[in-house]
Amino acid sequence: MAGSHANMLLMLGALAVPMAAATAQNWPLAKPIRIEVISAAGGLTDIVPRMLADPLAKSIGQPIVVEDRPGAGGNIAAGVVAKADPDGHTLLMTGSNQAVNPTLLPNPGFDYDHDLAPLAMAVDAKMLLVAAPSFPANNISDVIRLARARPRSISIAISPIGTPNHLGAEMLAQYGNIDLTFVPYGGIAQATPDVIGGRVDLAIGAVPSLLPQVKSGALKALAITSNEHSLLAPGIPTSAEAGLPDLVIDAWICFMVTGGTPDSIINRLDQHIANALGRADVMEQFAKQGVEVRHMGPAQLGAFIQSEASRFSTLLEHSRVAASR
Repeated sequence: MAGSHANMLLMLGALAVPMAAATAQNWPLAKPIRIEVISAAGGLTDIVPRMLADPLAKSIGQPIVVEDRPGAGGNIAAGVVAKADPDGHTLLMTGSNQAVNPTLLPNPGFDYDHDLAPLAMAVDAKMLLVAAPSFPANNISDVIRLARARPRSISIAISPIGTPNHLGAEMLAQYGNIDLTFVPYGGIAQATPDVIGGRVDLAIGAVPSLLPQVKSGALKALAITSNEHSLLAPGIPTSAEAGLPDLVIDAWICFMVTGGTPDSIINRLDQHIANALGRADVMEQFAKQGVEVRHMGPAQLGAFIQSEASRFSTLLEHSRVAASR
């Protein structure tokens, strides 16, 4: 019986190779390409695939469907892609979650290393630390002073776990040596009305998501969480200028694909993504929102994710958020 079982596995394995080759040869198949997004509508991770959907659909020749699946620190969307057929028709739109979730959320029901494969880096953007105009702080030094005087009295939105919004909040708390109250949201778009209304004190979000509210006066910008100024808002101080040089986090957005997808499909998908990102109209749209095109191919993206995972490891060891959330 054991010998028969082993022979059956060998037969199935032998059949899988030509099936994968046939899939690669016939790609794209006659069905939509679905992009599963780790966050809710309105955030940068949602904006990027929607801006790329039309040029990608025209380039590939199949419809592009963008689906927001927030929750579980990005693991809901990631799980859908991890368990999909490895045919290049189910993609994941994610970011720093890909580097931190194996540490923060170690039992997602799939294997990050084997069930997901790097596809392409798309863009990155600078981040803003904001507060309501009535909040009694005008920079990071003020926030630290107030928080130390009244521990846990200052709240900050995080959304979702493992994203730059969450990591930036961790950096502010840990590197500023202050105790903040973390308030979870499905995305920065959901948190923004509560910050504007003063129900939550602070938030860190991508420039494209928050700058319009800053310009309208609905939000107050305390810092760009970078060593460099934002081209769209050069008057906003950097973290170092605002009082906390170690608070350095940006929002990078990348594509992943189901593990086991043939390399030939991954390379073709990457080329389509690179072509879409290189279009003058796409680059202009991103630039207007303060988003910089930053394409990387599969190998380079894989190395970058490993580097980011190393950079955040110490931060995550002292995370203010329970890994089970």
